[in-house]
Amino acid sequence: MRTIPPPRSRRGRGLALAAILALLLGALAAVPAQAATTTPITNTGPDGEQTVRFDTGGDAVDAHDGAIARFGDTYYLYGTSYDCGYQWQVNTTFCGFKVYSSPDLAHWTDRGHVVEPRSCKFCFRPHTVHDKATGKYVMWVNDQEAADRFRVYTADRPTGPFTEQPVPDLPAGTHCTADLDVFVDDDGTGYLACSNAGWHIAVIKLTPDYLRAAGPYDVTGVTRVEAPSIFKRNGTYYLTMSDPNCGYCTGTGTSYLTAPSPLGPWKGRDAWTAEDGALTARGGLYGLSQQGEDWSDYTFSFDVAPLPTASGTAAQAGFSVRMNQDDHGYLFLLAGSGTADGKLSVLRRAGSTTASHVVALGKPIVAGEWHHVSVTASGSTLTTSIDGVQVDSYTDATYRAGKVGFREWNGANLESARFDNVRVTSADGRELLADDFSGDLAKWVVPTAGTSITENSCGGQPAQVATLPQRHGDPIHLYFSDLWDGHTNEALANYQWEPLTFGADGSIAPVRCGNATVRLDPGHPGRQRTVPGLDQGSGVAGFRTGCDVAGNVRREQSFTAGRGGRLDSLSVTAFKDGTEQGRVERTPPSEPLTVEVTDGTRTLWSGSVPAEQIGWSARNVTVHPGVRVRPGAHYTVRISSTTTTGCYGVAYNDHDPYRGGTSAVSRDGGATFAPEPGRDLKFLTTVRGA
Repeated sequence: MRTIPPPRSRRGRGLALAAILALLLGALAAVPAQAATTTPITNTGPDGEQTVRFDTGGDAVDAHDGAIARFGDTYYLYGTSYDCGYQWQVNTTFCGFKVYSSPDLAHWTDRGHVVEPRSCKFCFRPHTVHDKATGKYVMWVNDQEAADRFRVYTADRPTGPFTEQPVPDLPAGTHCTADLDVFVDDDGTGYLACSNAGWHIAVIKLTPDYLRAAGPYDVTGVTRVEAPSIFKRNGTYYLTMSDPNCGYCTGTGTSYLTAPSPLGPWKGRDAWTAEDGALTARGGLYGLSQQGEDWSDYTFSFDVAPLPTASGTAAQAGFSVRMNQDDHGYLFLLAGSGTADGKLSVLRRAGSTTASHVVALGKPIVAGEWHHVSVTASGSTLTTSIDGVQVDSYTDATYRAGKVGFREWNGANLESARFDNVRVTSADGRELLADDFSGDLAKWVVPTAGTSITENSCGGQPAQVATLPQRHGDPIHLYFSDLWDGHTNEALANYQWEPLTFGADGSIAPVRCGNATVRLDPGHPGRQRTVPGLDQGSGVAGFRTGCDVAGNVRREQSFTAGRGGRLDSLSVTAFKDGTEQGRVERTPPSEPLTVEVTDGTRTLWSGSVPAEQIGWSARNVTVHPGVRVRPGAHYTVRISSTTTTGCYGVAYNDHDPYRGGTSAVSRDGGATFAPEPGRDLKFLTTVRGA
């Protein structure tokens, strides 16, 4: 269950409140259109906490794993909706693709669906470009159940309606099945970047109408990555990616490659280097021998010194035999902490582990210490020795022939090792390969590795770098990361939007994972939608979410009526969730959400909202009490539910955005309520009549 923590200390509240009020006043003020505007990009609150972006109607922006684009003088956000409870790998309740528009990247208006909800288990990542030649807006999406794993749609307007086009028919050699991006070069040529379920990224030239492959393509060589995005700056092409791949994780890295053209050659950092007569491998995953596709029975021997991982707490070196394709063959991992006994893991891999066992070595493996290793492949038996002592014999007939190689994990906890004195000898004693690394690395297919710009993508996964052209000056390259926050309710994901900065040599500076300010030209200030009869409210800035309203837990928010009349409407921002852990079918609330209005001593009104009318994302839940209120009088809105499954959640702000009241919580079924100083729930009221 995603619980709501107790409020923080109110120290420094005055400065935080002033900043929030300034944002609110700026958002609500009607400002004439201008040629340019300066916009704050707010990702986190004063304490560094992730905050929710709300649209101009007060609902959470619900468009994830997609892209931002500028068409004309307007910015558009396309993404996957999760409000209906869509969950990766668990259900087929696809909520559709949505689009939002904004004049300033801060005020987003919900423009509805561009692809309607339907049954789909793998529908993600809508990316839209404009074809100047045809005048059409072209949207590519990932759908692993489609004939070619992707679908293409076109429309006459950025907001649709979009109509599906024929299957794009990608080249078989790209093996693309998953995440994508669409890039249009300065000359109007379009390219598709796509990944192969996390194992590589290909870039494919598109036909002039951007609807299918034109033929030429390039496979970058980088492995165990996904979420590609291409942009161009000062004649150099950049390809950013999630590194490593990891579905809906709370912190995978972002790295990038560069190239002189969209079709490569793509280059990153040197994962393998020949240094001081030995090979040093720093991540990069698999590097295999140039020769050896038909090697069957042989002995692969070498010296190895595992080096500390990025965290410095362990060391691990990987090596492989009978492997002709990355991660399809036999993988061995020699690991240790330097104190406890080391271990050898033996894995049969086919893109994932299909069989494995672990051998205790009876002695520590210390980072930096050299060991001599040999693996003999004979028929269906693999025999491993370390420092002259046989430690394992494994029988498996899956892979009969293949190359040798090394593997170091290139994730956030980067692995590295040194290797030397490699020899491969056939069963009859012939030397098939020898390398002491005194020269170059010509005998190896050296892995490509990206240059890291963040190790955790600000707590999420990268989705895109949006190139937003400006009338004057350089384009803005806006980094876009989905902050999944470790919860299976993907509808609660937040966003990290941050303009990239560059060094004098063109390198991308590390992502700061904070707030930013951008000057948009074109652009003009947006505003929240006017609420007729608005009386009280806590605003839309600086809120986050928590879920615990169920059974004995109730929450309430007090407010002070500003004028007398009928309490025409009362909205509380709420959502529903399951309390199960892990990627399982969640059980949401089975009972309605009860909403009450009190004057502190008696209930003035009570009503209920059925569970099916409440979404999985944070949205306004509105009731119409119609009770009479007096100016200056204090009232309370209380929410509760008798549900025994799941929970109802709220949006809350711990920096006192509403001075006319505060929140309180009961954990004993409403017998007592404990005030939460400085905290307010997201709500608003309207009053009509005298």
